[in-house]
Amino acid sequence: MNKIVQLVYDNSPVLIQNALISIYGCKLKKQRYGEVYLKYLEYLKHRDLSDLKKQKEIQNYEFLNLLNYAVSNSSFYKNFYNGIDLSQIKSVDDIHLLPVLTKEILRENIDKVHTISPNEGVSSFTGGTTGKSLKVIYTKENNQRRMAYLDWFKWLHGFENGKMKSIRFNGKNFIPFKQKSKIFWRQNSAIKQRLYSTFHLSQDNLKYYVKNINKYKPSAIDGFCTSICEIANYMKRNNIKSEFTPIAIFPTSETILAIHRELLSEVFGAPVRDQYASSEGAPFIIECPCGSLHECIDTGVFEHINTDNGTKLIVTSFNSYGAPLIRYDIGDNIIESEQKKCGCGIAFPIIKAIDGRRADWLTSKERGNINLGNLSNVIKYIPNSVINIQFVQNTLDEIMLNIVFDEKIYKPEHDKLILDEMKIRFGGNMRFIVNKLKNIPRTKSGKYQFIINNLP
Repeated sequence: MNKIVQLVYDNSPVLIQNALISIYGCKLKKQRYGEVYLKYLEYLKHRDLSDLKKQKEIQNYEFLNLLNYAVSNSSFYKNFYNGIDLSQIKSVDDIHLLPVLTKEILRENIDKVHTISPNEGVSSFTGGTTGKSLKVIYTKENNQRRMAYLDWFKWLHGFENGKMKSIRFNGKNFIPFKQKSKIFWRQNSAIKQRLYSTFHLSQDNLKYYVKNINKYKPSAIDGFCTSICEIANYMKRNNIKSEFTPIAIFPTSETILAIHRELLSEVFGAPVRDQYASSEGAPFIIECPCGSLHECIDTGVFEHINTDNGTKLIVTSFNSYGAPLIRYDIGDNIIESEQKKCGCGIAFPIIKAIDGRRADWLTSKERGNINLGNLSNVIKYIPNSVINIQFVQNTLDEIMLNIVFDEKIYKPEHDKLILDEMKIRFGGNMRFIVNKLKNIPRTKSGKYQFIINNLP
């Protein structure tokens, strides 16, 4: 929202705020669910996924198209592949001849990576759980195809977006800071979606959330896993029964642990279904009705690289034409599976688990637990100037921020932007200490910890 619209929104009654959110929802609906979306979703629903050979042919075709497009339209890739004989690359089997694109290379060269201007496409901002801020641009077609694929995944489990009611817990801050009422949700009528704030999940407020969710009775729940689990934990501790049974629960942004699945399934009586992608535009990994995780090779290429710290995932995304991702080191590991076939009939390759995300949080006396998904958004509005950020909490009253800035583009006002975002999440009584470092130390295993919670 621009400043004037934000001012009007913040000073309006909840009824008007719901109307404004629904109006904005109509704008997003037009952007996300247009003709390309409808045609592609219909195709996805009726294709045959049992023929792996056919799917690999599609993968080869899409890969070569993306590669040719990137070299022809991105000044970065023209230079990045200088000296490489691209005529030798005839299929996905030859992808190893290309260099790996790291997050740091992408961040430093993002403007040259882009093949279109922001006005021509759809901008996506990511804070990222690795602490690197980034802004990428999707083509309008790619944006709709990604939404169609996400909705196909949900349709696979019986949920139809826009036709059934859903609730969502995400990192959007749509509750005015000065609000006194206990209404921590807003309605997006454009797609039958109720949005719940993840910034107000304190123990004192949870009863209001639960009462409203039970009254609304959604067909699906999605958003931050730890936020949904806080609702479920409260219900279980207080012996509150769910007055509805959703078709499925679709957590995002965080690792789904076995304890999460058990808790959510017990409280809501519904299956928990995982999916993996990224704001940068990574290809999809989806959980099928049988509970297997499938690498959707019609959306990209998944390379498994064995390292001393596990199996690294390198991805190439077929829906990233605005900011091509080719052999992108996304910073996540996977655990490979010996399973080759699945009872669901989908022939896509199977992995055992995604091993790169951690369900960590920090704690506020005012706001309760603040999860990893919310913290990753602290730097999303200052893309590219933050190289790394780390959050450390040793006491309930203080959080330390270790930040590595890009000195070429960092501006002093970025300190204030970050602290303002932290106050929104933790309230006005928390102290924040900002340390500007050259490097953030890693663990003995070589991993970078985004969150360090030292509370007892």
